[in-house]
Amino acid sequence: MSEKFHIKSKGALSVLRPINNVAVFVRAAAEYGINPKDILAGSGIKMSELEDPHRIITTAQEIMIGRKLAQLAPSPISGLDLGPHHHLISKGKLGMAAMCCETALEALKLMLNYIDLASSYFQYDLTINGKKGCIRMKELVRLDDFRLYLFETEIVSVHTICAMILDDVRVFNEMRIAYPAPVYGARYKEIFHCPVFFDAPEHLILFDATLLDRPLKHANPLTKKILEKECQQLCERLNENTTLTDKIRHELLFADGDFPTLDQLAQRINMPERTIRRKLTMDGTSYKDILSEIRKQKAMDLIAAGDLSMEKIAEKLGYSDTVSFYHAFKTWTGTTPANYRTKAS
Repeated sequence: MSEKFHIKSKGALSVLRPINNVAVFVRAAAEYGINPKDILAGSGIKMSELEDPHRIITTAQEIMIGRKLAQLAPSPISGLDLGPHHHLISKGKLGMAAMCCETALEALKLMLNYIDLASSYFQYDLTINGKKGCIRMKELVRLDDFRLYLFETEIVSVHTICAMILDDVRVFNEMRIAYPAPVYGARYKEIFHCPVFFDAPEHLILFDATLLDRPLKHANPLTKKILEKECQQLCERLNENTTLTDKIRHELLFADGDFPTLDQLAQRINMPERTIRRKLTMDGTSYKDILSEIRKQKAMDLIAAGDLSMEKIAEKLGYSDTVSFYHAFKTWTGTTPANYRTKAS
C-alpha cells in the first residue's frame, strides 16, 4: 500500500448499544462457574432478552454487568482473559459484514464507520503512510477503577478480530501502552506476538499497512451490501431510541470532573433548560433525582473497588465534606460506606 490516508471513528461514547457484549459476559460467566443471573442482577436485563438480537441497552448497563463479572470471578481475571470472547462473530451483523468485505482495509473502514455497533470505549485514529500503519486509541470514558480492565478487553478483542479477518495472529508490529506494566505484563507479548512498551504517552498500535490489501477468503460483496444496510438501520435505531433520561444519565455517569449544573447540561445536549425540566416532569423525574441516582451508583462502585479513601470518594462525588457523603449514603442504602465496603470485599 503506497497511498496516504487518515480516518477516525466517532469521538463520543454512545448512549445506547446492542446487547452483544452482555451476551458475551453471560457466556464467560458460565465458563467461570458464575450464575449468569448474578451478573445481570440489578441491570434491568433478563436472561430471555439475551436471545433477542434487536434488544438495545445502555452503555451504563453494559459496564455494570462487566464489573459484576470481574468482581464475582472465582479467581482474579483481567481484560486479557475476557478479550478473546469478544471476537468477530460476537459483533453480530457488523462482524459478519466485515467478514464479507473484499479486503482487510474495506473491513477496517466498515468497523470504524459503524463503531457504535462494536460497543467500543475508544476512538480509533488510523493513519496510513505507505507501508506504515498506525492506530491511536483514545479513551472515551475514564472509569478510575475499571480503566485497565476496559482497555485490556478491547485491545485483545481488536487483535482477535484482526487475526480472524487476516487469518494470521501476527498482525501487530509493535504496541505502546499508556499504562504502567501490570504484574502479568509478560502475557502481553505472548498474546500479541510483538514487542510491547508500557508507560507510553498514548496508546499506539503499529502495523504493516500492506496487510490491508490482503484479499479476504470469505469475501461476498452482495451479502456485505445487505448486511451493511442493516448495520446502518441499526445505528439509526440507536439514535432514535435514546430518551432524554438516558442522555442525562449518560452525561452524568461519564462526566469527567465535577457534575454539570442543569444549565451546563442543557448546553452539552443542546436543549433549553426549560424544555429539559418539562420533559423530565412528564417522565415523573427530575434532574435532581437523576443526579442523586448517579451519585449513589458511582459511590457504590468506588467503595466496592476499595482503592480510594472515603474522603476522596466524597470529593469525587461533589460533596463538600465527608459527613454529608456519609449521610447521603446511609439514606440511599441504609448502611454506612464502611459497612458496605466490608460486605463487598
